[in-house]
Amino acid sequence: MERWSIEVDKEYLKFSAAHFLIFPDGSAERLHGHNWKVEVTVESPTLDERGIAVDFRILKTSLHDLLSRFDHRYLNEIPPFDGMNPSSENLARHLYEEMGKSVPEPARVSRVTVWESDDARADYSRRGGSAAF
Repeated sequence: MERWSIEVDKEYLKFSAAHFLIFPDGSAERLHGHNWKVEVTVESPTLDERGIAVDFRILKTSLHDLLSRFDHRYLNEIPPFDGMNPSSENLARHLYEEMGKSVPEPARVSRVTVWESDDARADYSRRGGSAAF
């Protein structure tokens, strides 16, 4: 079975935001910020009549709109992070779920990676992706 994979790179998808995490013992980090970078990978079992799995313009526009909600903001005050820790892991899952709504079938989001620094990242994926082939 053939499968195509396309990725929008972290150097294109950037935003700056502040957050803090609350730990299981109730203690919290100090408020701090990151220059976040995001990578999104989309897979498709087919190409359309133009030989395209997913138009990069659709992905970039959807991602830009999604990330603009967080840019230069305090993540702990923005849903869904007003009710959960705005960790890199939770951010990756949230972006995966939201992007899954905008990727046209039969393609699906297969992975989202969130970098909070050059040496710290979180990946999120699900077996079968955001939709089954």
